[in-house]
Amino acid sequence: MKLYAIHAPLVALAAPEKVRAAKTGFSPAGFVFGPLWLLLRGLWLAFGLYLAAWIAVAVAVRFGVLAPGAALALHALGHLYIGLEGRALRTRARLPLADVIYAGSALEAEKVYLERLFGQAPARVAGGPMSNEIIGLFPEPGR
Repeated sequence: MKLYAIHAPLVALAAPEKVRAAKTGFSPAGFVFGPLWLLLRGLWLAFGLYLAAWIAVAVAVRFGVLAPGAALALHALGHLYIGLEGRALRTRARLPLADVIYAGSALEAEKVYLERLFGQAPARVAGGPMSNEIIGLFPEPGR
């Protein structure tokens, strides 16, 4: 099971076909390839901001305001940010965040969101009926 961010238009009831589920988590390709990955995914604004920051750091190093080691660290942090937030940037650019759902697949996450949206009880995916027993170290009355 994975965590999915559900992105939907503000009036999702009017356009349920526009609901998208994006898997959250680290993107190794975004971390390694950074700005090239942004270009290939069509994230022009994010690429422009990355390029502007890179130019600002290069100018700061050129005029002695910033040490080369600090510039390398900022470059690595930029790649780390793209790796951590890259998947979210892809969907967030088009639709706002509506919900976060733990599901087995993107299709299942969309289905659970739409069931919540239209007021139906979400279908249980695995297991049988829930019992009243609690597993764990909880105090019981009389003990």
